[in-house]
Amino acid sequence: MPTIDITAGELPPPQCYASEQDRLDAYAAALIGNLNTGAEWVTSQTAPGNTALYWLRTDSSDRPIDVMKWSGNPTDLAWIRSSSEVVFSGTATGAGGNYAVTNSPAYPNAASAYRTGQIYTFLANHTNAGACTLNVDGKGAKTITKDGLSALTANDILVGQVVTVLFDGVNFQLITQKRDLTRQSLRQFLTYESAIQAIPADGTALLFPHGFSNPSTGLGIIPFMVRTVIKRTAAGNVAWTSSSGKVFTWYSGEEIDAAMMVHQGGVPNGAPNFLTVANASNVNVWCQLPTLAPPANDLFPTLFFVSALMVPADYGIKVYATALNPLYTPP
Repeated sequence: MPTIDITAGELPPPQCYASEQDRLDAYAAALIGNLNTGAEWVTSQTAPGNTALYWLRTDSSDRPIDVMKWSGNPTDLAWIRSSSEVVFSGTATGAGGNYAVTNSPAYPNAASAYRTGQIYTFLANHTNAGACTLNVDGKGAKTITKDGLSALTANDILVGQVVTVLFDGVNFQLITQKRDLTRQSLRQFLTYESAIQAIPADGTALLFPHGFSNPSTGLGIIPFMVRTVIKRTAAGNVAWTSSSGKVFTWYSGEEIDAAMMVHQGGVPNGAPNFLTVANASNVNVWCQLPTLAPPANDLFPTLFFVSALMVPADYGIKVYATALNPLYTPP
């Protein structure tokens, strides 16, 4: 129990006081009081033996970390942080999007469950490739979500990143989200990249099924942007010189936009050498490279297609298409 010790001070000679009241006032003013409370705060790096005190936990360098008090609640019987809104849990362990952290002392302790509203911060030991979980002090893995109940996608958590989550009663909601506006805006588009198809010799239509559909109605979606290219699939490169002395080189893997060949030369029915039409199911491409006629001016790549260097088997046709995503929601 705290005690108050009072000792008398020294008073001047009696003749100095005009009245007894003055003497009493001087005596009261000279009293010396000492408040003795005993130890109430103690520092420790490990769990102490005296559970009646508040303990200031320190690290190995004697730096204070947090204040703890022993909880005698039957569901606890453990050291509890006095200020535990945010708990830094150090570097996580685990792999494959399954993160685990260990606190010292454990929080929550062995006998209690996750507390709604509790915030944990940790350093990620790996980059996630998809959906994620977090297991704190072995209490069980809970899903990490973002934007409410949405599962995490690749690279939402990066190795070495400071990650902060809040337990909402069911899941850990990610607080430290990366607002990558470029990536967010790209989600409003559906994209299609076709496989290579061989160049037809007779202008037969090539079908490229883009597969765009509205999940609500099941109906196909017509792409608003289509790009048709010719790609050199053969190894090495080919070079030729035009009549004006310009040197052109086509490298392996290089793609040339087929729009450059539209209306360059003619075909028997007067149509362009390349024609691309898209519907709700396919991108249709007609190509008649063998019928290309030399143009009146020095243009690329028509001069190449009418030269002996053109080997159709060394090239293929490819399609890119873009449509609006009906499920897109602005961030």
